[in-house]
Amino acid sequence: MRSDLDSQWIVDRASGAAPLAVCVLVDSAAEINPLIRSRLELADQIGAVLMADDFRGDVMSAVPEPVEDIRTDVLGNPDPLFPSALRRYGFDASASPWRSKLGGVQGRKVKRLCEPGVDARLFKIRPGAAIPHHDHYGQELTLVLQGGFSDEKGVYHRGDVCAGQAGEPHTPVGLAGEPCICFAVSLGGYRFRNPLMSIAARMLS
Repeated sequence: MRSDLDSQWIVDRASGAAPLAVCVLVDSAAEINPLIRSRLELADQIGAVLMADDFRGDVMSAVPEPVEDIRTDVLGNPDPLFPSALRRYGFDASASPWRSKLGGVQGRKVKRLCEPGVDARLFKIRPGAAIPHHDHYGQELTLVLQGGFSDEKGVYHRGDVCAGQAGEPHTPVGLAGEPCICFAVSLGGYRFRNPLMSIAARMLS
């Protein structure tokens, strides 16, 4: 499993400084990606050490034991599509139907996690379909919940997190097999490189 998730986001999640949507994404990723789970546990435990009344304990004692690579949620349910961090906001297999989108891409806006400057969405990408070529005004974090996609940076499967930087264009394409479902948090909004994609921008808003 891989992750482009910057350690600063994990630290911000542990300290409560990250936007709510980012906190939910990190928590969701931690449920199905052992690497992110161990990094978050370490950040939580180091934070507890730093908040303690004294610092006599060795900080290294906060390092967690290796996490077995079993993709289950925190409740032990086998490989659920939506991690419990997302299910708390009403998203599961029985949630409201997907909205039709352009070119084999569907989506749902997670309004309860949106705030000024923070956009949170679920996307479903059919195999071979693509989200039109675009970049972002700020950083974007995308967690794969099912299937996978590829873009200019690499290939991402369930539990992987793709982090895009401001001004870094990409074209996510669904991999062969089952549809790709992912949870994306964009800080600053989307910007399509092709002027004709302004229609797509309105459909994704």
